[in-house]
Amino acid sequence: MPRPTPKGRGASPACLARPERVAAIRHALAVLSALVVVAALPAAAGASSGDCAAGDALCFEALPADAAWEQAIGLDAVPNRYQGDGVTVASIDTGVRPTPNLGARLLARVDLTGEGDGLDRFGHGTHMAGLIAGDGTTSSEAFEGAAPEAGLVSVKVAGWDGATDVSSVIAGLRWVVSNRDRFGIRVVNLSWGTDAVRGYGDDPLNLAVERAWRAGLVVVVSAGNTGPAGGTVAKPGDDPSVVTVGAADTNGTATAADDAVAPFSSRGPTADGTAKPDVLAPGVSLVSDRAPGSTVDTFRPAARVGLSHFKGTGTSQASAVVAGVAARLLAANPALTNDQVKGVLVATADPALAGAGGGAGIVDAAAAVAAVVPARRAPAPPAPPSANAGLVPATGRGTLDASRGTQRVYGDLDGDGTPEPLAGELDALGAPWDAGAYADERWDPATWAASAWARVTAENAGAVRPAARRGPIVAWEPADWGATSALQAGWDARYWGARYWGARYWGARYWGSALWP
Repeated sequence: MPRPTPKGRGASPACLARPERVAAIRHALAVLSALVVVAALPAAAGASSGDCAAGDALCFEALPADAAWEQAIGLDAVPNRYQGDGVTVASIDTGVRPTPNLGARLLARVDLTGEGDGLDRFGHGTHMAGLIAGDGTTSSEAFEGAAPEAGLVSVKVAGWDGATDVSSVIAGLRWVVSNRDRFGIRVVNLSWGTDAVRGYGDDPLNLAVERAWRAGLVVVVSAGNTGPAGGTVAKPGDDPSVVTVGAADTNGTATAADDAVAPFSSRGPTADGTAKPDVLAPGVSLVSDRAPGSTVDTFRPAARVGLSHFKGTGTSQASAVVAGVAARLLAANPALTNDQVKGVLVATADPALAGAGGGAGIVDAAAAVAAVVPARRAPAPPAPPSANAGLVPATGRGTLDASRGTQRVYGDLDGDGTPEPLAGELDALGAPWDAGAYADERWDPATWAASAWARVTAENAGAVRPAARRGPIVAWEPADWGATSALQAGWDARYWGARYWGARYWGARYWGSALWP
């Protein structure tokens, strides 16, 4: 459903659809004493992302913050009573820093890493959490997330360097499925993926996201940041069941006329021939919560916005936005199934950018919510459209190692104090991976409690305190194993930019580190 073009729209923030919103943003930025702190790159300072080469991270960092992305997808037109209240989103990421923008709605900080406390020392997870559910407390509501009344559970699977293994992410998904009823979890965001190239059918990571889907959860996954070539969608964004999200460049305006698929956004077809992503969402220069002193914050000071915020670019951000929109749909109609949520998001998307790399187009939050609000009087409207009919489920009986792709971590698998590469059919705990047993097991509270991962997973809530349980310690390089920060590991900005900002999956070349698009 195409969104209307507001009158008087143009590239200038002064011409946006809601002047009062822009005024609030300007006021907040003035209070924060920074519009956007950018690098001294004159050639890129006034550029749109269309002028940035797909691999030019510094160009993207020099772009001004997008002050209109919420209007661009119709969030400002969604009734205030549907802001995610009563719905919890689980974010599987690098942890979270507690912030007034989440407050008591941050229900738990689960940690499957060796750090144990659920805190975000990398900086990616905090940014995603704010885009999902931040309420704008520290910015006079200028920088809100897509669902500012939703609850959030942070499931941390990576430490200060963003290093994680596929087996840790699978364990994080298992925790979410097993504990969904405790926390009211209806949506899972996974702004992460590997560059594994095999199809989804026998892949254990694909089976993990499908198990979450079969449990009734809306699983939202970033497409990856290795576009614009075809066949570049990250795993598990290649799974036909999940909602795979690519990044749109709105050029900082609310009008659809200047929108484009971001040049870095990964696109299908997948190894199985599936067209991906499913939808797009804004993913260029989005402002969200900052994790002060984290690795990203330390090495990307140009992305800071005042004292509390940070701007980032990537399909990670786009995925977080769609996770928040999904929470709004479920707040409007709790009876929706996850297949219906996906069906509505696809059916109501603005088709202007539909096609290769764009899926059904940019999500339209206002149209999607309007399509699912129950009728107050007869006759009842038609049932919402549903997705995923006839899909062949993954078996998960393939090798774990093939899910890892080309990026491997190091860990002390045998307990001798010396890290070795995590490869073959061993998980991050150093335990043998039994593909048959994994494919046949149930995921529920009882089987989770009996698992090896439950014994090392910490659940933190409220005030920060040392955790009694700690998961495995892994690192991208053996020299970094055991370090507790980038500074202790001896990283410098040049090393970070060359080896990690652009070489790992969290954010590919743009924001994060490689596994985190």
